[in-house]
Amino acid sequence: LALVLWGSDLLARKQPLQPREVDVNELVIQTANLLRPTLGEQIEVHMMLAGDTSRALIDASQLTNAVLNLALNARDAMPDGGTLTVRTGNVSAEDSAQLSYKGMPAADYVRIDISDTGTGIPADIVDKIFEPFFSTKEVGKGTGLGLSTVYGIVKQTGGFVYVDSVHAEGTSFRIFLPRHRAELETQPEAQ
Repeated sequence: LALVLWGSDLLARKQPLQPREVDVNELVIQTANLLRPTLGEQIEVHMMLAGDTSRALIDASQLTNAVLNLALNARDAMPDGGTLTVRTGNVSAEDSAQLSYKGMPAADYVRIDISDTGTGIPADIVDKIFEPFFSTKEVGKGTGLGLSTVYGIVKQTGGFVYVDSVHAEGTSFRIFLPRHRAELETQPEAQ
């Protein structure tokens, strides 16, 4: 895979990937350790990692980049402090079929939720947040590429990313990555 789709597919750029089997919980813990000094003492970080979280086939550095982008956006949405919560877990095909997320087929996923207690996203712009160069930040405070980068990384891996937000109450980004099933790769093909 070499094509990344940014935001609403308005901008494409070649990005070489190095997908491998990734322990999502381990990656989230390592990323959180990088984040703690950047987030500051006014932001409390809660980790809720399911012990049975499956592995995903993804470029680890790209997923780290996505998690960092979301956490830094959460920090910016909580200028007076708040709580950043990161959750991981599995979603079965049966459970994913019950979710009402547009365009996501029923399948087995690894889920990463990154939630904050910040300012939230106003309803009139929530549909624009993954568009390239869209930003609500002041000039010089951001490029408007952070969320479109997250979108591109997740979509390139065959995953999905969604946002749930309530203005003045907080935002949750939900990433669904296809589960990696090494046992399926090692089975001989039927003749």
